[in-house]
Amino acid sequence: MHNSYESVSLDEWISIHSSEEELRSLFLNLDLALKYIHEHGYCVEIFHPSVIEVLDNKSDHIRFRKLMELSKDFGRRREMIKEDIFHSALIQIGIYSNSLKYLRPDFLKENFDSFIQFIPNDDVPYYRGVIQRGASVYYSEYASEKRNRDYASLENQLGDGGEAGHHQLVKSNGRSAGFEPITNDKINDSIYRQINGLNDSAFVHTLIIPTIVIFSLFLFALLSWIISCFI
Repeated sequence: MHNSYESVSLDEWISIHSSEEELRSLFLNLDLALKYIHEHGYCVEIFHPSVIEVLDNKSDHIRFRKLMELSKDFGRRREMIKEDIFHSALIQIGIYSNSLKYLRPDFLKENFDSFIQFIPNDDVPYYRGVIQRGASVYYSEYASEKRNRDYASLENQLGDGGEAGHHQLVKSNGRSAGFEPITNDKINDSIYRQINGLNDSAFVHTLIIPTIVIFSLFLFALLSWIISCFI
């Protein structure tokens, strides 16, 4: 991992930054980091705030310290990703409600409605879906979809569904405002460069070893032929 970052644990960071706006920004970027890890063939081995880091005091610099490879089996791989998303949601609700130390999955599932008062209203459907219905949806995808729906609704309100409203929400580059995907890949490329390094190493190992074996066999056959010519 990149060693030049100054880091604090998630525990430490939320003890200072506890506003709803700060927490929602943190959770969005935590989710983007989680999605990035999954897309690169890994998942979180230990999902606990003490081993999740915020780097350089920036909420969009999230590092999971304990990773493990996803299973090659498709079914198990899907379950591992689902478990990560569930644990992420549990941690977020635990932080919102200041009950993380005592919060258990079964208790949260059975008593979800008791926690609604602590969760931002717009995010309640997402957390309910993940915790009670087993939805395997990233928070960033939910946020992106909701943002797009909100913009579409606003366009209709401004222009009554017509062209006038549409022109109000178009950026200078000609693209509709609010419809760009939410991503943090550039930062995560830097933070999680070791993931690519490990994959590259595995690829090189897979490629080079057979090449060496084949070359050795060829060389042995060539030497055997040369020797046979002088016998």
